Amino acid sequence: MGPAGVFLLMVLEGIGLPFPSEVIMVFAGFLSTGNLGLFTLYVLSGSIGGFVGNLLLYYISVYGGRPLILFIGKYVGLREEHLVRTEKWFDAKGEWTVFFGRFVPGFRSYMSIPAGVSKMNVVKFSIFTFTGSLIWSTALAAGGYVLGKSWDTLVPIIEKIGLFLLAIFIVAFFIYFLYRWYAKRRNTEKSESADKS
Repeated sequence: MGPAGVFLLMVLEGIGLPFPSEVIMVFAGFLSTGNLGLFTLYVLSGSIGGFVGNLLLYYISVYGGRPLILFIGKYVGLREEHLVRTEKWFDAKGEWTVFFGRFVPGFRSYMSIPAGVSKMNVVKFSIFTFTGSLIWSTALAAGGYVLGKSWDTLVPIIEKIGLFLLAIFIVAFFIYFLYRWYAKRRNTEKSESADKS
């Protein structure tokens, strides 16, 4: 697998197809062991590929909206609950989720959808997406580069870390949701008390 193959696979992952970057980039790092020039080429190919895939999904979301995404999603494994969960996370946490979501499984490939549907500024989207993709691709490839032939031992570790991060994000979202609900209820009670007096 050469840099062009890595680029193509990362484009496919970026548009939401089940091509895990954890395997692609760690394996690319292994293939470049001992050759920093090739390592750099693989990292750039993966980063640009991830960015291009995410940008394509962003524009599909801008012009096709939610109905088109759900229609396409039927054929690539994207279910409505995935989309709803991602949209809620984006609405609650804002545009920075485009950057941070790049490191979280279950969100990584889909953060472009709410960004596109909400018509997030494309320059800001591009900066967040490429930066996140570059950090993610570099970290994974570096793991494969350092481990060499033992590269495959890194994949389950990354998956466990990813699941841990996902759990933290879900708990944080739940706490935030409860806080907003409590604050809204308290404001309603205050306004009702004021009306009675």
